[in-house]
Amino acid sequence: MVGPLIVHAKDEVDRRPLPYASDQVVMIQDWYHDPSAGLLKESLSPGSESAPVPDGALINGADVVDCSRHPDRRCDSSQARYSVFNLSRGGYHRLRLLNVGAYAWFEVTMDRQLNFLISEIDGVDIMPSPERSAVMPPGQRFSITVNTYVDEEPAAVWLRARIMSHCFGENPTPDRDVREARAVVRYTGLDRPSAEEALPTTDKDNDVFTTECRNMHTRLYVPEPARPAPAYAHHSYYLRVNVEIGDWRLQRGFLNRSSYRPDRKSPTLHRLLDGLAAKNEVFEAEGVNEKAFDPSKELVISHGEVEVIDIILQNFDEMNHAFHLHGHQMFVLANGHGYFPGYEHFGLKPEGKGLIDPENSSIVANPTRRDVTAVEGFGWTLIRFVADNPGAWLFHCHTVWHSESGMAMQFLSRVNDMRGWSVPQQSREMCEAPAEELEKGAPPLDSTWFGHADGR
Repeated sequence: MVGPLIVHAKDEVDRRPLPYASDQVVMIQDWYHDPSAGLLKESLSPGSESAPVPDGALINGADVVDCSRHPDRRCDSSQARYSVFNLSRGGYHRLRLLNVGAYAWFEVTMDRQLNFLISEIDGVDIMPSPERSAVMPPGQRFSITVNTYVDEEPAAVWLRARIMSHCFGENPTPDRDVREARAVVRYTGLDRPSAEEALPTTDKDNDVFTTECRNMHTRLYVPEPARPAPAYAHHSYYLRVNVEIGDWRLQRGFLNRSSYRPDRKSPTLHRLLDGLAAKNEVFEAEGVNEKAFDPSKELVISHGEVEVIDIILQNFDEMNHAFHLHGHQMFVLANGHGYFPGYEHFGLKPEGKGLIDPENSSIVANPTRRDVTAVEGFGWTLIRFVADNPGAWLFHCHTVWHSESGMAMQFLSRVNDMRGWSVPQQSREMCEAPAEELEKGAPPLDSTWFGHADGR
């Protein structure tokens, strides 16, 4: 199952920078012809050094494939249809773009709309920013506002989501001609053929072709209403990000020296609550908890009270990684190429503990907020968040093949407020299922290949 979940603010109508006549969801995703279970096992197998490359893309679950390009597969596209978005003439329309895919970055454009306005990113309203396209790694969301006031618009145009195949590194797409998904945008109220009678004949008239696989204009997107980031960070954590090959030629994702392997019979939250109930002091450790958890496979950072946390993501891969933090919004303070230049470069004291010059607070005045932020190849990103939401929260690369290979960790927030919590019996019963049942749909264990030099 896949679908959108849109949460509206009570005062959303009053807060709209532009009134719009319609509000529609555009889910964009890459698509594989083979099931993920087989692809994941192949990707994690000994000697594999690349993620599976998608065979195409979809918009709201639809697109039309040319079966002649797939002679070795059973293929019938006679009943296939494009997704259709009806926009009334003479108004503004909001399109909520969601990259719900596994691997591909997308660049989204619309024919005859040489500029549209980006008004929201990852649930945070921003001052409308004109853009020629929207560049989206997996997990990110954008709201764009398009206008239909132009009198000479054709009856229908193409909405295009181009796979940015160069973001795959050395891997090309298997079918070099299947690089974009398309959907029909129809302007209603015009004396033109209906959608059932004609598909768009427009060509791509926007010459944009973004080549950089990184966040769009981080410092130019101004959240509205403004919210300053805390000027003082209680803790700063440096996370080296990379994939690397280890024993038995297995390539895995890492954060520092940790490659995430969850305990399927005993989740982190269950162990934490049981440990707190038993007054086991090892679960009360601050910072990286190496007493209650094995950091080689479960990197867990814990804080008892509300704390301000900095994360420096330093990417040692040529490929990009889009990181998602559950349960919190992140202030994206800065990012760049090469090595992190140090806090002083941005007017912050070492480890982010305050401003060097209180009169120069631009770095924290009103930074971009989002919950998925990319760190470019051989680059870095500095994020800050307030750990004020009690619970165990995953922080992971949103590229599915990377997170499933271990590029993930957890934050335990407000542990002191979790004393007295209990695990519902229904949740405990789920974990009592046989191990083979819990392993269904999960990545295969590394031990699958141990002891077999040929990888069988």
